[in-house]
Amino acid sequence: MAVRYRHRQWGLVAIATCLGSGALGAVLLWNAGHGIVAAGLLATELVIALLFAALTVEIGDGELCWFFGPGLWRYRVPLDAITEIAVVRNKWWHGLGVGIVSGVRFYTVSGLDAVELRLVHGHVRRIGTDDPHGLAAAIRGARSAQRRAAQGA
Repeated sequence: MAVRYRHRQWGLVAIATCLGSGALGAVLLWNAGHGIVAAGLLATELVIALLFAALTVEIGDGELCWFFGPGLWRYRVPLDAITEIAVVRNKWWHGLGVGIVSGVRFYTVSGLDAVELRLVHGHVRRIGTDDPHGLAAAIRGARSAQRRAAQGA
């Protein structure tokens, strides 16, 4: 994919929460004589911290793509499937990671700022970012370039 825009936001609070709660739980379990469970809990929290350490957003080749951590799974939306773009603020109770509230899918690792995308079939996606105006402008610019290229072809 030829990338026109790429931004990574680190989820430092999520990383610290996973590692802190994993370490505390492991110490408590270890002291209670449950060494294997303690090791399992710590390993699980490390994996979760790695998977949700960052949210990367890319625009290129006619699509918007975003993924958590190392990118084991990716979410994609064709640019021509986006009907509306808005800079929005999430509520704190929407949480971190991936979630659905009132039919809106949320993808976030930190903070409350996001870009809301309304799609052709009525679906709504909110992508959390610490660069909401830059991301919205990049999506609009890529969509305009795609339309101009289609008209010139």
